[in-house]
Amino acid sequence: MFPAFTANFGVRGPSLRRSALMAGLATLTTILLLADDFLQQLYTPNNQAELELSYVIVLWIINLCLWLSGRPWFVNLVLMLFAFMQLLQISHISYVGDPLTAIDISKIFTERHEIGGAVESTFKDHWPALLAWGIPYGLLFAAFNWGIRHFRIGRSWIPLIIVLLVLGSKPNRAITRDMLAFMPGSTRSSLHNSINVFSYYAVRMMGREKTIKGPDYAPYSVSYTAPADPPENIWVLMPDSVRSDRLGVGGYYRETTPNLSALWAQGELQAAQGIAASVATGSTLPLFMNVTAEPGNFKALEDGTANMFRLAKAAGYKTFWISTQESKMMNGIGSRFIDVHITKEDNPIDLSMNGDKAVLDWLKNQAWGERNFVVINLRSTHSPYEEAYATEDEGFARWPDGDEVPYDTRMSNAYDNAVVYLDQILASTIQYLSDNFDGDHLWLFTSDHGQELGEDTLWGHNRLTANVAGVPIVLHQKHDDDSDTPYRLPDSRFISHYEIGRWLLGTMGYQLDNPNEQQNVHYFQGEKLHEDNLYMQVVENDDTLIFCRPTLVSRRAREEACRPDFTMQALPWGQYRIVDRDRAAVEGEEVLIR
Repeated sequence: MFPAFTANFGVRGPSLRRSALMAGLATLTTILLLADDFLQQLYTPNNQAELELSYVIVLWIINLCLWLSGRPWFVNLVLMLFAFMQLLQISHISYVGDPLTAIDISKIFTERHEIGGAVESTFKDHWPALLAWGIPYGLLFAAFNWGIRHFRIGRSWIPLIIVLLVLGSKPNRAITRDMLAFMPGSTRSSLHNSINVFSYYAVRMMGREKTIKGPDYAPYSVSYTAPADPPENIWVLMPDSVRSDRLGVGGYYRETTPNLSALWAQGELQAAQGIAASVATGSTLPLFMNVTAEPGNFKALEDGTANMFRLAKAAGYKTFWISTQESKMMNGIGSRFIDVHITKEDNPIDLSMNGDKAVLDWLKNQAWGERNFVVINLRSTHSPYEEAYATEDEGFARWPDGDEVPYDTRMSNAYDNAVVYLDQILASTIQYLSDNFDGDHLWLFTSDHGQELGEDTLWGHNRLTANVAGVPIVLHQKHDDDSDTPYRLPDSRFISHYEIGRWLLGTMGYQLDNPNEQQNVHYFQGEKLHEDNLYMQVVENDDTLIFCRPTLVSRRAREEACRPDFTMQALPWGQYRIVDRDRAAVEGEEVLIR
């Protein structure tokens, strides 16, 4: 088949030998297109790219088609495009420490004088980036231009069209998808990241560069006082899309969290109603990990003053990011301060066979430090919900999720089943932590955001509503000395992501000073974190949260007094209640009350 393929596309000579030649040339140039990452890794840890099999296969096909096109002018155009993107990408990774985003590309035009000055003053420290970029691309231009002529490769339009279709699929996707779908992944190939972010920039931002100037916030500062007995292990569990009022331990009428409820009954948990930082994972994680409260506080997000990974590392903790989601979720969280990172791309087969429970085996294979700061990001309760427990034989489909029940009921039941599945994973991580580590530990469970589950016909999470804002804050702790003073969550029925982040820093010995902070005022932000984002001011009033009407970051300076949009009540943790008596009756539920 392959000989016929190359013959049809214009390769001359004995077909088998030519096929082997084309395969070899495609492999050679694929290696060269991947080489800039690994050359850069020789001189800086900032580049964390790893090989992804699916991407390597696609890149190999692109290279094969470039050879088979037999047109040096077309090959040179593609290489010039790649080389231009990678010059900026490799330089950015070297200087900043993170992959380029579409926002960063726009700054090249809006802040070119500042960037030029930074390049000039730091060139002596980052000149190896030019070698990491220049060597492979110099060899690529030479190999293609010499090889196409020397091997007398015939010409064909078909492989040329294939390359255009493959590369054009990204800009086409950018027409309908938001920026979060094109954020770079720290462990992805830098060329892969470049194709994504330049595609989004070209379609959605080029020619419309404008700088969203955030409000003039006072800068954060952090001070450190070594604690007498800091916890040896701090673990943060942040599964996706967990709504606090759908947890049995949070008062839901179904027992969706039998394990957490048992721990609560034994007095081993503390809990509060949480307030999500944002409506989407890609925007919540940077806000949470950088302990940033205010909308449009770009400086706090970018300079990492309060970044938890950075400060944990400085305090002597080994840092871990363990996620069953894609590596692009690491964007903006301080990936250069993470010692060990494991993502979906590292274990795709394991995840497909075992679901999120695969994480429990990953934990057993880690080389732990004397102190560990661990963030575990799970997908168990993300749509499609039934996929979370699809790998399990039995035990989790407690409520019917088949086509025999109406759509709304089926989806709601599947979500509750997924929470039951998640509950077992959460309990297993507590057990693993308790059984395998000496010293004190803190285990904190929250979520990136909540979820709409059919209320008012709404589904999903990318909207500013109460069901999306409400997330759990649950704490478990263990001490090696019974006389140790237990840690207490902040004394409030409501705790925002910002507040729990500041509290976590405090357990490590850090004091975060934020001059912009207002007592009992929180913020719930939209997904466009780096744009003119929508957000809500949230005012805490005893057992009620008042969500003010949404406004834009650009109007923050002109913000008026709060005009209430909706409210949220604190949850009765540890008490079952009927949240929908009529639905329970229709579904024949046995409602638990205690």
